[in-house]
Amino acid sequence: MTLSSLAQAQAQVARARAKQQYQQAQTLTVTPGQLVVLLYDGVLRFARRARLALEDRTYEAAHNALIRAQAIINELDATLNDDAGAISVNLHRIYAYCLQRLVEANVKKDAAPIGEVITHFETLLAAWRQAVAEVDKAPKPQE
Repeated sequence: MTLSSLAQAQAQVARARAKQQYQQAQTLTVTPGQLVVLLYDGVLRFARRARLALEDRTYEAAHNALIRAQAIINELDATLNDDAGAISVNLHRIYAYCLQRLVEANVKKDAAPIGEVITHFETLLAAWRQAVAEVDKAPKPQE
């Protein structure tokens, strides 16, 4: 390894650490609604990555991206407030369905189910973004 390539590798590691620290700080300073938006963005990012990987027939990359998307959906599902009524029940159902479709895509090496999940999460993300914007616009209670 040359001195130049060693310096490049060290710079790449430093950038990766800085990005990770930024992302950790970002998740600690957002509201719960904003965190849901970030998680939905993550599901979409990994689902799109998986779909492209399946189309390119890079199955290991597709598998890894699908597992990441599933992990985020599982986290979203686990943190639902079951006392919220119909909204919570419906989100549980949507998440379960999307998880099933991602597993199917992974097993069958088929990108079509991923497209369906992407469509669902884009719709949900738009609703969450609107809800977060409304909450952010609302007057804050006096302390």
